[in-house]
Amino acid sequence: MHLLDLPGDDVILKIIDYLSPQDWLNFRCVCKQTYFLVHEYFKYMKYLDLSHHKVLPQALCQVLPQLCHSLKVFKISNSKIFNDECIKTIIQNNHNLNHLDLSNSNLKNGTLQPLVVNCKKLEKILLKNCVWLTVGAIEILAFHFPDTIKVADFSGCTGISEASIILFVKRQPKLISLSLSDLSCLQDETLVKISQFCPQLMYLNISRCCRITDSGIKKFAEYCHTVRTLKVDGCEVSERSLSWLRSRGVWIDKPQYPSYLLHRLNQIQTWPRTQL
Repeated sequence: MHLLDLPGDDVILKIIDYLSPQDWLNFRCVCKQTYFLVHEYFKYMKYLDLSHHKVLPQALCQVLPQLCHSLKVFKISNSKIFNDECIKTIIQNNHNLNHLDLSNSNLKNGTLQPLVVNCKKLEKILLKNCVWLTVGAIEILAFHFPDTIKVADFSGCTGISEASIILFVKRQPKLISLSLSDLSCLQDETLVKISQFCPQLMYLNISRCCRITDSGIKKFAEYCHTVRTLKVDGCEVSERSLSWLRSRGVWIDKPQYPSYLLHRLNQIQTWPRTQL
């Protein structure tokens, strides 16, 4: 029995769903019928994850932006397959997009312009290590997506400021997960605003934010009662602020040392140094 003899095109479209991008192109070239079947699949495809593909055939790079019109999830982190114009076309053509992952990409700031105009259902935006992201882009996201975004990752985006993050946080009361690691601009004030304006927050990553102190963690713990995971690895914070969160069952990535060992370490640190 030939593949094309299967009853109904829906069965074949389900099979295409398990093929790799290279197989899509190969299957597309078999005959006229498979050519239109693959194009039909692209037209109604809702999930596109190319994060693990470093290279795609040039023909596919040209076809996907033009044919994809039903995407809800688009992931292209760690990949340099598409240029700015291709990604802008994909965003512009998919009005129901609610999950966008451009982490570790090397694009231009204008790439996100179609997002604020066409994708009003956006709930998840992941832009980790996108050094091209600017203060203006964060402010635009804040003003054009009020009360909609639930998951955001701006870790390692060195072009943004603490003020822009605070503005973003103030307009996103539905935030559940927020990642802001490797941002030296963050200070305790950011944690205060997060605790005040994000009543549903469950996950916060501020790893290696070197200007965060125990004072900020204490204020965050006092006002944020929904958090379940807190990542503070690399921050200059101690058990004096973390213990309260641990007592509420919050998982913290920083190891907790026994009380007797902490006391011993404090004694060692306070010993007078002998001059040689």
